[in-house]
Amino acid sequence: MRVLRPDRVINAIKNFIIDKMNDYYVKSPPINYEKIYASSSNKTPIVFILSPGADPLADVQKLVETIGLGMNKFRFLALGQGMEEQAQQYIEGGSMKGQWVMLQNCHLLTSWLKKLEIIFDSLNKPDKAFRLWLTTSPTDKFPLGILQKSLKVVTEPPDGLG
Repeated sequence: MRVLRPDRVINAIKNFIIDKMNDYYVKSPPINYEKIYASSSNKTPIVFILSPGADPLADVQKLVETIGLGMNKFRFLALGQGMEEQAQQYIEGGSMKGQWVMLQNCHLLTSWLKKLEIIFDSLNKPDKAFRLWLTTSPTDKFPLGILQKSLKVVTEPPDGLG
C-alpha cells in the first residue's frame, strides 16, 4: 500500500486495526462536558484548542440545559475586530451575575489576549457559578498565564475530515 498509494496508508492502517481488533483503538473518545464542568471553577478558564471543523458551542449549550442553568445565564460572543470592549463587559458582568461566558475564536484577537489575562486576573470574588469558556485554534500568541490556570480541552475534527 505504501509503495502504490502513499496517500491511502493511514486509512489502510485504520481498516487493518478495525478488522483485526475493533474500532475502539482508532476512534477518539467523546468529550465528557459534565466531567469538564465538574473539574472547573469560577477561577479556572476552560480553553478549547480546536481542530478544523470542530465547534463546542452546541455541546456547551446542551450542558447549560442539562445542569439547569438556564439559557439567560449563558452568553457567547464570536470575537473579531472591534469586539474587545463587549467581551470585557461580558466577562465582568458574567463574573458578578454568575453567568457562563464563551468567547469564540480567541486566535483572531491575539493583540487583545494579554488584556484578557489582565481582566480575568483582576476579577474580584467572581460568583461561584461563573465560568469562562474560550475557544481558539492552535496559536503561539495565546497567553501562557491563562493556559497555565486553565482546563485545556483538545477537540478532534469530525470523522472523515483531515
